[in-house]
This record gives sequence, C-alpha cells and structure tokens, in this order.
Amino acid sequence: MVQVRADDPPAPALDRHEGISDPRSGGCPRWPELMRLLSCHGEVVIGRCKCTNLCRYCQLLYVLETVEMLLLDAAENAPTLYAVLTAREHLARRDTYRHLEQLRKSARCRWPDCEWFVQVEFQRRGALHLNLLIKGVPVEEAGALLAVLSERWCARVDAEPVGQWMGEISDAAALSKYLAKHLGHGLKAEQAPPIGWRGHRTSQTRGYLVRPASVMREEARRSRRLHRALSRAIEAGHRGVDAEHVAQEAVAIADETTWELVELPAPQHPLTNRERAGVDVHIAPRQREAAFRWKTAQSEVRRAADIFDIPLAELEGGA
Repeated sequence: MVQVRADDPPAPALDRHEGISDPRSGGCPRWPELMRLLSCHGEVVIGRCKCTNLCRYCQLLYVLETVEMLLLDAAENAPTLYAVLTAREHLARRDTYRHLEQLRKSARCRWPDCEWFVQVEFQRRGALHLNLLIKGVPVEEAGALLAVLSERWCARVDAEPVGQWMGEISDAAALSKYLAKHLGHGLKAEQAPPIGWRGHRTSQTRGYLVRPASVMREEARRSRRLHRALSRAIEAGHRGVDAEHVAQEAVAIADETTWELVELPAPQHPLTNRERAGVDVHIAPRQREAAFRWKTAQSEVRRAADIFDIPLAELEGGA
C-alpha cells in the first residue's frame, strides 16, 4: 500500500460529497484515522464510509443526493400524485416489499403504466409508514387509486382506510414542497432510523426513473457538484457567464480525477515534548483534522435545515 507523508503541503479543497472529504474539513467520523485518498493531482484527502445506516453524516448527504435525483427525474417526467400509507402495527421494512408488490399488481390492472418511488418515514412511536410518489395515473383518478390501494393495504396490515392519504402534485413547486416535508423528516433526530437499522430507506419500481438509478444518482452528484462550484465562483467574485464558465471548468477537472487509497505512517512512541505540544508532524495534522471535521459536519446540518425548513435544534442531535 502506498504511503504519504503527514507533513505534505495541503492540497486545494475537494468536493467531499462524492465519497471524499477534504482533510481540512472532514465530516465522516467512521473513516479510519490513518487512511487517506490520494488523487492523480497529488491531493491527499479524507474519505467517508457511505454507510447511511451507521453514519448520520453520510445519511444526511444521501438524503440531499436523493432529493436532487428526484428533481432531475421530475424535470423530464414528473409524478402526478403522492400517497401516504400508514399502519397501527410496527412493520418491518422487508415486509413492506411484499405488500407493495401486491398493491402494485392491483393498481396495474386498471393503470398499466403505474410506477412509484417509495420513501420510509419513521414516526416518533417507532412505527414506519410509506410515502409514495406516483406516475402513470391521471390526476382526476386519484380517488379511484386511493380506494384500490386502501382496500388492498388494509386487508394485508393492521390499518384503517381513514389513515391513508393521497394528494395531487400540480407543479415543480408542489414537488419541492413534498420532498422537503417528507424526505426532510428523515433528517430529524427523533424521526431518523436508529443507528444500525437494516433496510433501504428508499426504493422505486423498475420504470419510475427516466434512466437507471445508478445513472440518475451520478447525474445528481454532478448537479450538486456544479451548484457548489458555482457558489464558490460567485464567492470568489465571478459573475454571470464568467462564474458559470469557472464552475464548469472545476467540475470538468473533478470528473477526470482518479483516486488511490493510501495509508499515513503510524505516530512514533513514546511521545516527545514537541509531540505533546502538538508541534510534531504526526500529531498536529490529526488535531486540526478533528476540528475541521466537526466544523464541516455542523455546516452540512445547517445546509440541510435550510433546504428542508427544519429547525436547527431538531437536526443537531442526528448530525
């Protein structure tokens, strides 16, 4: 395994949202202390674990990426309806797959083009319910679809028709509001799945997305990368077309960058007086990285609070 020196000069900041964290800003607390990612340009950065069920920071970034993916998909083929399915019993995520499969079979008997995206939301009492974005069903037939889904759902789980809901998504603003309300709930400390929970928080039928999910997620990452590059260009004093040009150049460079996993040398023992004072190259960088990791995690929490209109105090416990 390649080793890099801990006293190498710092590299320019790198976008940490594609699984990479700049060593001066960090974010993921589960990343091994001595492991780094080395770019083909000589940048040495901290990564992130990407375990959305084990790391609040990676969980938050996953939600933001999913929102971007759904908005890009809706720009080409927007959903027309949304539904909420609730139950009195504490459903397991693996059980919902079988229930949803039967519900979709019933719906497609009348609406062959019916497709949906599913997001799991946890209630304060510990039970989960399902939020669905639906395509392929005319808005004027929302009542009929709700009747079909409610009848089938309540026959399979401990639920009542009065607890099921369906609404219309009239435009892009309504979709953004829906995503902020329902996907944003998953960021709140009291409504996020417990650490170690097993299951997928989101899923979709095969034909819901205009392109495969892996392709759409890559487009979402690039879109978010471009937004952030544009913000940095504007902060640097660029305006208009010039700012867009600078941002596109930065994204093009990031697209061509390759990375390699490397390991820092272990600290020397016993500690000298200079090491205890934080002067030694093995000690000082780690102290600085810990501070920057906390700072960036707080920044991401504030960004999520702004996007989803959630009070900051409700998010801080789950960051």
